[in-house]
Amino acid sequence: MRQPRDSTAIKRPTMTDIACECGLSRATVARALSGKGYVNPERKALIHQAAARMGYRASTIARALRTQRTSSIGVLIADITNPIFPEIVKGIDEVVSAGDYTIFLCNTDEDARKQLAIIRSLLDRQVDGIILVSQTVSDESQALLKNGPPYVLVNRRPARHGGDYVGPDNAMAVRQLLEHLYGLGHRRIAYITGPAQSSTARERRDSFTAEMARLGCSIPPGYLVEGNYQAESGRRAAEALLACTPRPTAILAANDFVALEVISFLHEHGLQVPEDMSVTGFDDAFKMRFSGRYPLPAQGLTTVDQPKRELGRSAGNALLARMARPDAPVRTIILPTTLNIRDTTAPAG
Repeated sequence: MRQPRDSTAIKRPTMTDIACECGLSRATVARALSGKGYVNPERKALIHQAAARMGYRASTIARALRTQRTSSIGVLIADITNPIFPEIVKGIDEVVSAGDYTIFLCNTDEDARKQLAIIRSLLDRQVDGIILVSQTVSDESQALLKNGPPYVLVNRRPARHGGDYVGPDNAMAVRQLLEHLYGLGHRRIAYITGPAQSSTARERRDSFTAEMARLGCSIPPGYLVEGNYQAESGRRAAEALLACTPRPTAILAANDFVALEVISFLHEHGLQVPEDMSVTGFDDAFKMRFSGRYPLPAQGLTTVDQPKRELGRSAGNALLARMARPDAPVRTIILPTTLNIRDTTAPAG
């Protein structure tokens, strides 16, 4: 049985309504509102005044059917609670909104099934492009993207990805951190990595082993501990590293969340940072001048800042360029990082 229509629902005004209001044909109203075709200036002004008064808005669905464009872009981020992503998204939005595109912001929670469902939903909505930020792209998702609109990857990319990519210089970042610690006299340096499935984590780990070899430093058993970018993995890794003999004098953490949890764990076990052990992060997620519950003495965490806003801008520009020229050469954009030395590193004791 059909449900009765809600008599209180507000009817959206149409071009036909405006035509009746103005005493003109619908075709004249359509020309005036679309800007295509000639309409007497007085009539055009009358039509626009009536449209504004009645609250008329063009149907995006109808426009999309006409133009084959929805003026929308999907942006996938890995974790909405991670403060590095708002800066990246802000950079994307600065670029694409200037081109009259609207963003659909989607959170995948590092979940492959959720990622796949979101990509399907964005394709159903016929978005004009997709930007994937810090996504480990599954094979199923890759198959969908391959047959979908243009897309750009930020921070992570599959081994076989041959498309546009924007990311920080991971090798440069690790080199900056290690040279800083080496200059402070540290030789026993441990590393808490990101998850193995992350291309960024693999790049940083490979850079760590290469740089340690270049500096003439060995990596004792147990000094490489796999984490997952989540804070709790910092506690588990710190516990494992404290059990090593000899203990490391410095720890590189995969990101700032992990580094802060390492510092908290060390303090709970009677060790002072940086007097007893130096700790560094990665991302400068909070512009780490201070942090609520973590026992940092003054300024904050020594870490590497990836240029988050510029990563977003570069990704937005790369996507717009790809949408304008689908057959253009593939672009890989690598941006430099900045070492920010604060209060969690000191000369080796």
